[in-house]
Amino acid sequence: MSNSVRISKYNNLLIKINSDSLEYLDGMKELFTQYVEGFQFMPRFRSGSWNGKTCMINNFQYTLPYGLLIDLVKFHKKHFPSYHLNVDQEVKDLFKGPKLKVKYDLSLKPRFYQRESIEACLNHTKGIIRSATASGKSVVIAYIIKTLLENKKSSVNRVLLFVPTVNLVEQFYSDMLEYGIPDEIIGRVYTKRKEWDTPITISTWQSLMNNHDKLENYECIISDEVHQVKSHELKKILVKAINAVYRLGFTGTLHSGELDNWNVKSYLGPVLKEYSSGFLAEKGFVSKCNVHILGVEYQNEIIEGTYDEIKDIVFTNRYRVGIINNLINILDHNVLVLVGKVEKEGDFLIGELKDINKEVIFLSGRDSIDEREKWRKKMMNRKDIALIATYGIFATGINIPNLKYTILAAPFKSKIRVLQSIGRNLRIYENKKHGAHIFDIHDHVKYLKKHGDVRYRFYDNEKFNINEYDLTEGMEFDFSSIILQ
Repeated sequence: MSNSVRISKYNNLLIKINSDSLEYLDGMKELFTQYVEGFQFMPRFRSGSWNGKTCMINNFQYTLPYGLLIDLVKFHKKHFPSYHLNVDQEVKDLFKGPKLKVKYDLSLKPRFYQRESIEACLNHTKGIIRSATASGKSVVIAYIIKTLLENKKSSVNRVLLFVPTVNLVEQFYSDMLEYGIPDEIIGRVYTKRKEWDTPITISTWQSLMNNHDKLENYECIISDEVHQVKSHELKKILVKAINAVYRLGFTGTLHSGELDNWNVKSYLGPVLKEYSSGFLAEKGFVSKCNVHILGVEYQNEIIEGTYDEIKDIVFTNRYRVGIINNLINILDHNVLVLVGKVEKEGDFLIGELKDINKEVIFLSGRDSIDEREKWRKKMMNRKDIALIATYGIFATGINIPNLKYTILAAPFKSKIRVLQSIGRNLRIYENKKHGAHIFDIHDHVKYLKKHGDVRYRFYDNEKFNINEYDLTEGMEFDFSSIILQ
């Protein structure tokens, strides 16, 4: 039996593993198999018709999405080092574009890491840039689009950029106009707009769900905040965009789970460049992030109940509400307070805060885009607002450059949600010369303590400055001891 393996091109989206060794083929299938998150709650698993796992390799053709080529090579070198691996030139060419000259002549000149990202995307045609929130991904995307449309060698006539929300469609549109890209070549697509017939189309991914027939018209497709797109929809969009040679994704945060990352990379490509918050803060391009972890011990240990029940009990605890109340009052600028639930957390909190020295407002999905935009602009011009908002509308993409303080009032362990929320604070601004400040309430109770430990690891990995404080229910705490400099 031969110990050689050949990777060939199956079609524009799939590569094929060719080997006579069943040991190798079965081994690779096992390595590319993972449990689906929440599988134990799914009807198919409960009925015994499915084992809860999914495999990225096709059982019959032994094909794999092209974007997982690097993962395949890594697995090969680690688990099958004695097997000779040959990757066809046709496969390598999937990640090779023509040499394009970039004219850095937009109104905003890119920083060194932005240039690296631009050139990596143009050279490789497919892949993902992982660059921390507030690092300036929009200018990178603008230069990529401009360069592709200007160069005949790219063979790109139309570009589709899709984002998670209508807010981001409008924000990207405004950014591109500000950078100097002409208004007449930019179209917007969402509920109220259907501007498809332009060289550049900016759309929400939700709008694309009912317009798959439009996708074959684009030679370049770009997903910003790619981690926010549901994996099955991302796959559908990218598979239908059959003529898109350039396939690029941008995100501030990659998923924790390997399967989630495989799904994102499958029809985009490998991670081309990574720039963490810590690295960019060290270089002075984003604000230094100070995380203040307030560890709270409760007098009556809460041990009974489901996760949601315990979370609800803790959130309404008077001592905990007092912590949030005191923080809002002691902080010298606007404060963003993030919650998870509308009625049980947002509505509850706004009714419980007392004697606040700031104007308190609560925004959620119930409020219109215009209302949210109104308060975003107010926060940019004032410093006496305490904005309570749900993670869903304020965790991603909202640009408030002068935001200095965020309180994570609702406990979560989602890497995406936590780091994207912190990203709201990382933009450089004159009132943040000593950095941004995040307040994480770490509840020492069942479920929530473990979640707090997970968040700590996220902060540590991003190289944030971490300060820890011990608070006990019933005991006074001097909030002025939290140094905010």
